[in-house]
Amino acid sequence: MRTSSRTLGIGLGLALAISLTSGAALAQDTDAPASETAAASLPNAFDGRPRTAPPVAVQEIPTAEAPDVARARETLEAVIADAQDGSLDFSAFTEDMTTRLRPVEGDLTGAIQSFGALETIAYVGRQNGADMFEVRFDSILTQWVIGFDADDRIAILLFREAPPAEAAPAPASGS
Repeated sequence: MRTSSRTLGIGLGLALAISLTSGAALAQDTDAPASETAAASLPNAFDGRPRTAPPVAVQEIPTAEAPDVARARETLEAVIADAQDGSLDFSAFTEDMTTRLRPVEGDLTGAIQSFGALETIAYVGRQNGADMFEVRFDSILTQWVIGFDADDRIAILLFREAPPAEAAPAPASGS
């Protein structure tokens, strides 16, 4: 089952509207004082004779998720669960986000409900201070971005349908 273009249009429109005014929350990672930078406290690695580093075991499967990623994942799960139940908990959002979401709450929750049951949430990475996730529902694969302000409230929440995977090139014909 494919999601209607109107539903995706609403989601993309919300994502665009929210992203255009949420740049302030993304700046929080760059506000660290210069005294906390690692380069300022490293000794000169080129002085003296070279040293070999001890071997490091390769870890195939991460044993634990970073605390910030876990917090973002849990918050995203809660937002999706609230939307699928038909209402959002606006206390988790900044005032700006609440102001933007309240008028479109019905359309937003309807769109998320149309995706079907939540199946998986996979962390993709971090970009401009926000966490990116791939979220699989019964009927659609989506991409979500969630970011927090200094008070740990949701300042950015974007989602869209995941772009289709690039098709593998056709094998060359020949004998």
